[in-house]
Amino acid sequence: MGTDVIAIIAVFSTISFITWTIFSSVRRLRLARLQADVQTILLSRFDSAQNMASYVQTDAGKQLMSGMRFGQESPLAPMLACVRWGIVIIFLGGALCILRGMGAVDSDTIVPGVLALALGIAFEVAAFVSWYLYRSLGLVEPPAQS
Repeated sequence: MGTDVIAIIAVFSTISFITWTIFSSVRRLRLARLQADVQTILLSRFDSAQNMASYVQTDAGKQLMSGMRFGQESPLAPMLACVRWGIVIIFLGGALCILRGMGAVDSDTIVPGVLALALGIAFEVAAFVSWYLYRSLGLVEPPAQS
């Protein structure tokens, strides 16, 4: 019974990962095409470089240029992803260990459970270390005190 549970988890995880990869790739491709279209239309509207430079210096031009950064993430996004994955993996490892403790599965599931717990904790530690380094280097501003 233990190998059946691990096989089901592995198949579900693989299908989920493949689905996530496909959808995130399609999203990035659409954003890149949209950005290229906007830049092409924008460049075709100006008849000279001086006109474009003068437009970019206006408030509307500054807003347009600041809005063209589609694919940029804040440095906090990878850290938050690390925290999310760490929580999920900790719960997976904990569930495998609890199932083993209840006697619902074979003794073979304790090894993947402990490994998943260790991996989840490693994700959380990595997120904390990244946050600490970003903050100490001044790349992330501390939250405003109310």
